[in-house]
Amino acid sequence: MKSIICQTRIHSKTPAKAIVISQALMEQWGCVNGQSIKVEVGNKTVITRVARGKMSGQQIIFSPALAKQLTLPYPGQTRALFYNRTLKIGPVIGILTTGFTGNAAQPFGGRSQLFLSFIRAGAKEKPFIYVFTPDMVDWQNRTVSGWYCIPNKSGGMRWIRLLSPFPDVVYERVPNRKAESLSHVQSCLSRLRETNQSKIFNQGFFNKWFIHQCLSTHPESSQYIPETYLSPSIQTIKKMLEKHQMIYLKPSGGSLGLGIFRITYHPREGYFCRFHQGTKNVLHRFNSLEKLIRHYFGSNESERFKRYLVQQGIRLIKHNDRPVDFRVHMHKDGSGEWKVVAIGSKAAGFGCVTTHVRTGGSIIPTDELLKKVFHENASYIEMSIKESAILIAKVLEDQINGPLGELGMDIGVDRSGRVWLFEINAKPGRHIFLHPSLREAGRQSAKYITDYCLKLANFI
Repeated sequence: MKSIICQTRIHSKTPAKAIVISQALMEQWGCVNGQSIKVEVGNKTVITRVARGKMSGQQIIFSPALAKQLTLPYPGQTRALFYNRTLKIGPVIGILTTGFTGNAAQPFGGRSQLFLSFIRAGAKEKPFIYVFTPDMVDWQNRTVSGWYCIPNKSGGMRWIRLLSPFPDVVYERVPNRKAESLSHVQSCLSRLRETNQSKIFNQGFFNKWFIHQCLSTHPESSQYIPETYLSPSIQTIKKMLEKHQMIYLKPSGGSLGLGIFRITYHPREGYFCRFHQGTKNVLHRFNSLEKLIRHYFGSNESERFKRYLVQQGIRLIKHNDRPVDFRVHMHKDGSGEWKVVAIGSKAAGFGCVTTHVRTGGSIIPTDELLKKVFHENASYIEMSIKESAILIAKVLEDQINGPLGELGMDIGVDRSGRVWLFEINAKPGRHIFLHPSLREAGRQSAKYITDYCLKLANFI
């Protein structure tokens, strides 16, 4: 089955209980004049009859009554798929989020631009794509008052709210863990999935420990995972430091590099703890690990590391004496295969625990960095990063409840060229695409969202 782009119209002279289809489409689909078919738009379904139209090209005409029954958002170009006497129009794609502002110019605040980039990138595929929050769902009438971004008369884009069917596919972009844990958000996701059979991808933020368990115990991915323990005792931390000389303490459910401590051990000099606080990078030295732990984590042994994990530190390659890791941004394409869209090299800020841009990190061109560090082996290292990322994505998806369409991986390469996985993000940021060398990759990344939705909705 393959959908085609058609021109849809609404005309008052169209018979109320029929849908008019152009001769070219009738022949292409094998439709018979007067036959009864089912028409679907999102979750809306109508049984009607086919009337052959005299218009040229690939056109479908609805009566106002039929368009209303189907909650057709607007006429114009869209995709159509005909199989088993069913005509499916769309697909209807919903981007679920929170934080509606009530401002028509920026209905979702600063993230309106992000959603606009997704809509623009997929516009050529002609889906119905809207952004919505749980409060915009009318469960009784099974409709959504979704926000579309459509061209205006001056050639720009404007946001407009239109009554729409439930989506065929939901791209979950709830901004943070706190919002996602809200009962009405969880209820909305469950009802869309269970009562409407909407296909929801990238639902939920990842828990670091759960991801570690999935990947460290799998024979294909275990080689990429640093030694890691959840809720460690001080004895475990001490053993890790004696073995690796450097460890990280990370919140098991954190993101954006918040709350991370790096501890290094020098037999003659003691224990050094580095972390980011406010706008500063802090470095403190302690004579004993016990004093360090008590200073930052308190004396309650049963509680202080309850939400933390300890991870082996890796001696990463460096750029101008600053450690570098890689943000690997990945997508499923229209055939459902994983693709590495971009590799952003992130150099840590001076004295920084992480390479996050918000703490002083910077993006540098990956090809230049790899050539500088690995010389003639640069292309081999780049291929190793890509192949490792795709393998890890496949292993993870086999163990996750629900489809994945986008991932951001934080990957490191040590001085010997070995690839390590530090973290996987289900809702990766897009800051790497601000770098001039990655802007085109950013556009391709946004386009893959629509491509994968078409795949999930069976339109390609």
